[in-house]
Amino acid sequence: MNFLISLLLLLAWQQPAPQAPPARKPPLSEREQVTLADLKTDVGVDKRVIVMMAALNLAGYDYEPGGRAPSPLRRQLREDLKGASPALVRKLRDYFLAHRKDRTDAAAVAPYLSLALTLTEPPAFVIETAVERLPEDVRELTDFPLLLEQFYNETNFSRLLPKYFNASVEAAKNYPPATAQAVGAVLSYLHTEPILELPPLYTSRPAARGGQKGAAEKPEPLPMRERHFVVMPDLLNAAGAANLRVVRDIYVLLLGPTSEPSVDAVRRGFLRFVIDPLTEQEVKEVAAGRGDLRNLLEKRGEKADPEYGRSAYYLITDSLVRAADARMAVRGMATRRKYEEADALYDLSLAYERGAVLVFHFYDQMKAYESAGVNLKDYYGAMLRQIDFEREAGRLEEYAQRLARYKQARLELAAAPPPAATISNADDQVVARILEADRLITERKYADARAILAGVHRERPTNARALFGLAEVTSKQASAETDSDRLAEQLYAAVEYYKLAAENASPETEKWLAQRSYVAAGKILDFLEQADDAAAAYDLALKLGEADKAAYAEAQKAKQQREQKGKP
Repeated sequence: MNFLISLLLLLAWQQPAPQAPPARKPPLSEREQVTLADLKTDVGVDKRVIVMMAALNLAGYDYEPGGRAPSPLRRQLREDLKGASPALVRKLRDYFLAHRKDRTDAAAVAPYLSLALTLTEPPAFVIETAVERLPEDVRELTDFPLLLEQFYNETNFSRLLPKYFNASVEAAKNYPPATAQAVGAVLSYLHTEPILELPPLYTSRPAARGGQKGAAEKPEPLPMRERHFVVMPDLLNAAGAANLRVVRDIYVLLLGPTSEPSVDAVRRGFLRFVIDPLTEQEVKEVAAGRGDLRNLLEKRGEKADPEYGRSAYYLITDSLVRAADARMAVRGMATRRKYEEADALYDLSLAYERGAVLVFHFYDQMKAYESAGVNLKDYYGAMLRQIDFEREAGRLEEYAQRLARYKQARLELAAAPPPAATISNADDQVVARILEADRLITERKYADARAILAGVHRERPTNARALFGLAEVTSKQASAETDSDRLAEQLYAAVEYYKLAAENASPETEKWLAQRSYVAAGKILDFLEQADDAAAAYDLALKLGEADKAAYAEAQKAKQQREQKGKP
């Protein structure tokens, strides 16, 4: 299927010039070039999602992975909405908490995104989809649009919307290359074409002519249902968030803010888009295994996600998507991270525990399938018929030793002691002051820590630990800035402190500090979109070897991501 290779070269996100459509397009496999548009795949921006996420931020949704500071755009939103009435804020927060149902913040937001995609454009926010066709978790929120409309009107959000819409448009301009890379890799790996049209959900009943029995009019044929895959920025969500929401036949992948579009998330989303209708075609095989699947799932007990119990089709699809995704990552296809089979087996074990009980079966099957080069459509039924439910029930025991070794290695890495706190160019009194500043930083008392470190710096301008501490304090205090110019100014100041710390670190006892400084500077420069300077900082870190294992690993990962991004 040579057309799949050419797809990787067609990265342009553009609208074709208006022209009369051909009577019928040739199959994808017969076309010389295939674009994202041919695959009904697009990049978009949605005002409804922006308004919904703005309301949820005001409702108290402030999740960020690892407790990191929110993005500059989220901080700007908080500044823009600080004048909202306390009564409105209370109503939004009460509603969000009442419908959270012990879910994490990140999981609780997902059904609101689905709801947003069913609404009319602002300011009306009317649900367009029949309630019975909404997912169960969305049906519970059908009264929220009234509150969303109140938020939109009372905060006068129509004035703010253009700013956040334009920011999303700018972010979306970077998405087509990652989307094309992921889509091309998925179709090449599966040796298939996506199903882009489905039959109507129902057919109209013919009406009798003139009220006469047996003289029915021929029913008008209903149009085929078109399937679409759309990637959208979700800049008011947490960094790195990825939510795939399916509304009718449109698959929308919403990506939180990142320095680069997540090709891994697009790969996973498009795998689901391709595999969903293939599972629905395997009616006989799914029906034959439904009872065994139920028994297998029951063994997971309360750990299992209830969604798996509601649909055998969903359980099978999700298991295959996770397995194929893991295989592609292990093979380095459409990914920017180093991922080995041990990582895959561990991640699959977590999915198995949550109810995706066929992940190991499909992982083995896909591994064998790779060498055959067969279209997944022709292989899928055989994979389902070959399930050994007795073996699948014991998969965690089968991999117990390998998983135990992997977990132990992770624990040892996490528990690795920090480098010795040797402080060069310092007497006992200076050492004590620096250690006190370190304690204050861990307690987030940044102003007090800065005062101590600034005093040490005045006395000993080349003390690397004092310079490193000032860099840490400056970067952490910058996270509270809402003014973009002031934020950039403080971050550049932190970079300068890190640079000085690295240059003044003792090569005998503080090589670890120099390495950490270069990596920290590189991460800030990445955030500031200074790619060349960031790359230079990571290179300097790598030249120091494994002085600090964690810092060295971060520098390696950053370099690999750049190399992967640069590949055609």
